[in-house]
Amino acid sequence: MRRGFSRLLKGILFVGIGLALLAVLAVGAAELCTYCAAEGRCHDKAADCPAGGVGLVLGCARYLGPGRPNFYFTGRMQAAAELWRSGKVRCLIVSGDNRFRSYNEPREMRRALVALGVPSDRIVCDYAGLCTYDSVVRAHRIFGAQQLVVVSQPEHAARAVAIAHYLDIPAEGLNAPLKPTTRSSRLRHFVRERGARVAMLYDLLTGRTPRHMGAQEILPN
Repeated sequence: MRRGFSRLLKGILFVGIGLALLAVLAVGAAELCTYCAAEGRCHDKAADCPAGGVGLVLGCARYLGPGRPNFYFTGRMQAAAELWRSGKVRCLIVSGDNRFRSYNEPREMRRALVALGVPSDRIVCDYAGLCTYDSVVRAHRIFGAQQLVVVSQPEHAARAVAIAHYLDIPAEGLNAPLKPTTRSSRLRHFVRERGARVAMLYDLLTGRTPRHMGAQEILPN
C-alpha cells in the first residue's frame, strides 16, 4: 500500500516538473520571439516613427473605478494625439472591447482623442478588438491598413509589433508613457504580460481567426 502510494507521488512529481519545464520553455520562446521581432521597431517619440501609415491605438479601461483614471489609458491617448499631430499617420484606429453595452473602450478612446484635438473624422472605431492579436489582424484584414504604428505602453506595443511582424504586416510601435507603480503592481503586470506573450505564440502557430471579422471597412484617405 505504501509502495503504491509512493509511486503515485513520484508520478505526480514528475508530471509537475515536466509541466513546469514546458511552461518555462514556452515563456522563454515567447520572450525571444517578441524581442527578435520588435527590437529597434518601437520608439519613444512620434518623430521617430515612419510616415504614411495608420495609427493603431490599443484599448484599455478609461477608469479603474469611480474617480480613478487609468494612467495606461491616459498615456496611450496622449501618445496617439502626439502621433497625429506629428503628421506621421493619416488616421487612427481605436481598437478595443465592446462586448457589453455598458463597456465601450473605442467610444471612450474616441472621446478622449477628440478632446486632445484629433479631428473626429480621422478616428475610426474598431469595436471587436477583444485582444491584441484580434486588433492587429482586423486592422489589416478588415480596415485594409498596410502599414501600422501601434500605440501602447512599451511591452504591449512590442508584443503587437511582433504579432504584425510574424503576420507579414509592416508595423512599428510608439511607446506610451508609464507611471511609477508599486512592486506588487509591477509583478502583476509582468506575470500578465508573460502569459499574454505565450498566448500570442499559440495564436500565431495556429493561425487563429479573430472572434469577429465581418465586412471590410474603408479608412479615411
